[in-house]
Amino acid sequence: MDYKAYQEYSDVKAALDIRKENVMEILQLFVLVSNIQKLTFMKYDFKYNNFVYGFTIDGYDVIEDDINFINNRFSIVLKDGDIIFGKITFNRRIWYRAVLRELLKKSKLALRKIFEIEKDLLSQNTPLNIYIITDKNTIKFANKLQTNLDILLNADINVIHDITKITERLSLKNSKNIVIYTVQNSELIKDDQELLEKFNEFIIVVGPNDHNLSLTCGKLNIENYVSIDEFSPEKIKNIILDTKHKLINKNKHDNKIIAIGGVTGGIGSTTVSMNVADLLAINNPNKNVLYVDLSMTKAISNLFLSQDPIPKYTIIDLVNSSDFNIQKNLELGLVKVRENFYAINGIQKHIDKDLLEKDNFIEKMLDYFLKASESFNYVVIDTGKADASSLKSTIYDLVNEIWILTEMSLPHVSKLKTFYSLMKRAGLKDKVSFIVNRVNSLNEISASDFDSIMNTSSKDEKIKYLKIPNDYATLGRCWNYCELASQVSKDSMFVKTLEEILYEKDYIGERIEKAKAQKSIFSFLNKDKT
Repeated sequence: MDYKAYQEYSDVKAALDIRKENVMEILQLFVLVSNIQKLTFMKYDFKYNNFVYGFTIDGYDVIEDDINFINNRFSIVLKDGDIIFGKITFNRRIWYRAVLRELLKKSKLALRKIFEIEKDLLSQNTPLNIYIITDKNTIKFANKLQTNLDILLNADINVIHDITKITERLSLKNSKNIVIYTVQNSELIKDDQELLEKFNEFIIVVGPNDHNLSLTCGKLNIENYVSIDEFSPEKIKNIILDTKHKLINKNKHDNKIIAIGGVTGGIGSTTVSMNVADLLAINNPNKNVLYVDLSMTKAISNLFLSQDPIPKYTIIDLVNSSDFNIQKNLELGLVKVRENFYAINGIQKHIDKDLLEKDNFIEKMLDYFLKASESFNYVVIDTGKADASSLKSTIYDLVNEIWILTEMSLPHVSKLKTFYSLMKRAGLKDKVSFIVNRVNSLNEISASDFDSIMNTSSKDEKIKYLKIPNDYATLGRCWNYCELASQVSKDSMFVKTLEEILYEKDYIGERIEKAKAQKSIFSFLNKDKT
């Protein structure tokens, strides 16, 4: 962290300490006015959904390391709407006078400030929504479950009979949702199958110990099936707590986030993603585009987009800033390529690779991307090699589209088949587009062999894929000089093919008349190839 960033962090930390002292002073007055002599403040822990010891006021003294007073008989919960800040406990009944109400009001205002500061400082989660879907046979059980979870969790919990009634709420950009089904059979889940695949929410099913119901849940990728024989509210609570930190704010906005990766390293994902981002910016001058280098190998995009061989800052520094502010981020690694095109450098040190896989960093990074999507119409993420790591899996769930590059060789297509199976099991099949790069290279298998490998049975829908020509004459020269083909070889077959793909996907506006006349481009797209 550089001095300026450290100074900003120190300023926020100092503001937090001042607010905490303010709360202590207000509660000292509360003790004095109410004549209760002792009071303990318990802070609400959002991660574990319980109260933890904060401090005790004993007369005029503040004790911060004595938990002997936490079991007092009387308490007042300090909250604002759905947000619980904490509670105060004391050992006798008090006369709730106007002056005490005013002191509690001031304490909640101060705690609200602490909550806002900590949210920025620690990137805490947004409130959690829990929807219990039930039918007439399990309504009493569902209502009882709601009551129990209301006690155990800090969440907005609703019992409903029809998931279509909440599709709008499930689509909200900043929603974090868990859906619990209480059922006697699989009919209700099967009826909602298409919606569940569309929203890809975290699902828990509570039902009878039935083998067919368990199989149905497995086919729908519902991992948490709890039989009624093993059910307890505490068990559901633990499942939710284990999952909450993994849930992400989904991007349901009109703006698009695209992940581009390859079945192996060196297959061209960085070249394609950089040029795609640049073409989006060129063809949409009134829209903002952000390119993000998340390839796990040492990044090279900085050589093309900022001509900086050893950038001082990378995506690690930006995400750890816990804020998305373009002006501030320009000082911490965000690169302004031109007026509507920005880029974020990837990792430069191998030791940063481990950080990219840590759950707390992944959550902060996804929150950063979501904030970025509010300022950028298109976010193009170069994910490097496609795999099922925690980082990549969470990104795949976030984005609107996943482009996977392969070559028409037997090893590459075999790996592509494995990856596609993973995507289908994860319910992400509809997001995936396959792009065959470097078409007409040596050792290329035939289209019929590709179909035979990728389609396991006659019932499977044949895989459609797009093609990019083997334009080494253009790309070899661009790599030698670290230049984008979209800038220096606008009429090359590589660039024209990328433009056609973007046009067919409705990412760029009117088709260029010159490109429209070049019928040869369609042979490379081969859009109707099955």
